[in-house]
Amino acid sequence: MQRLKFVNKILFTALIFIITAPLEMSAEGITILKHKNSTELLTDWSGIEKPENSVIRLTLSGSGSILLKNDENTDKLRFSTGAAPVTVDLHNSMTGLIPHSITLDGSSFDLLSAEISPEKNEAGVQQADIGHIIFSEFAAAGGKPWNVYSWNLIPEVLIFDTADYETQARLFKRLAFFVEKPGYTGRLVPNEELEGKHGWNAHDYRPEDLAEFFNKAAETGFSLNTEEVMLKEHLLSHGIILSDGELYSAGKGAVLSVSRETLPNWRYRFLTHECLHGLFFTNEDYRDDMFEAFDSLSSDEIEFWKHLLDYRNYDVENKYLLVNEHMAYSLQQPVEEIDEYFKGFLYKKMIAARPWENEFVAEFEKNNSTSFRSTVSKLEKILYNYTGRLSGHLANLYPIEIDEQFYNLFPPI
Repeated sequence: MQRLKFVNKILFTALIFIITAPLEMSAEGITILKHKNSTELLTDWSGIEKPENSVIRLTLSGSGSILLKNDENTDKLRFSTGAAPVTVDLHNSMTGLIPHSITLDGSSFDLLSAEISPEKNEAGVQQADIGHIIFSEFAAAGGKPWNVYSWNLIPEVLIFDTADYETQARLFKRLAFFVEKPGYTGRLVPNEELEGKHGWNAHDYRPEDLAEFFNKAAETGFSLNTEEVMLKEHLLSHGIILSDGELYSAGKGAVLSVSRETLPNWRYRFLTHECLHGLFFTNEDYRDDMFEAFDSLSSDEIEFWKHLLDYRNYDVENKYLLVNEHMAYSLQQPVEEIDEYFKGFLYKKMIAARPWENEFVAEFEKNNSTSFRSTVSKLEKILYNYTGRLSGHLANLYPIEIDEQFYNLFPPI
């Protein structure tokens, strides 16, 4: 009994010490001071050859704020990881400074690791959170009108952040027609024929389709744009497609794209949509669950989605594409905005473009008024099971001053 009291006294003394004094730990170039409700990181850049080309890499869980300071400036971010720990990179292109100290604050977070790392991986690509891509200042890398990132949640997914729609079209427009556009799939369309046609505002492609595209070009001697050749080199260096010297085959990952010409709030929505495709392409179990969810829809619901995606100019005879787009359009926004998006926005756009669909839409709404919410609730559970994230929220980093209105693109109905 005396021994137990002695042990308890030691534990109590240790507990008092932890509460009253910071717990000090260290990683290379970083001293970590853990306080009661905050964690402070003191950075030492003296051994880093090019601090401007390095990042602070944190593995976090929970939510809170990040305050970065140096002798001249401060910057503050919010972080939210969802249910699962996430690794985020703090690039100076987002924060605008090389910090001497970083303070993590919040009532429910944990810092699992911290390190100073090179900004780019072996393939010359930055790892980045969606929030970094959306909210950082654009600076073209190496004189090219785009930046290429590796998505921090699924590093084998590449994201092209292009300066404008024209650049994005030079990279991906022909692919869009080859893979997804009805009447064009499987065909390499010359630039002259593409002139004046709309590709997409944002893009997503899986390895199998990319390999088929570049094989078709090689086999037929089709002349690709300079940008498409550069895209191919990125895909090869990142292992998304493979080459045996003659033919290309599917590797792992996916490639996505978004443009700076899109307004930031819409770009956030578009990139969320595309990253959902990245998850669909790279996780077979997630994909199977989404196929099962689609197959559980009523015949009326499936018919509606075919009408909607046909209006959006997708090849609705391609079931893989149908399921993939059903998933991404459903989960790209928060659940509470579902009716505003589908009923207040897409219904109207679809009927304006196709007046003959008015009766079909009205009949569908009359018999299936809760369809979108019930479907999204089911799909959100699948998303959460695999990522710990909720519908419309895949980013982990945000500027502290972002207003909730940033995410609410549509007025209530």
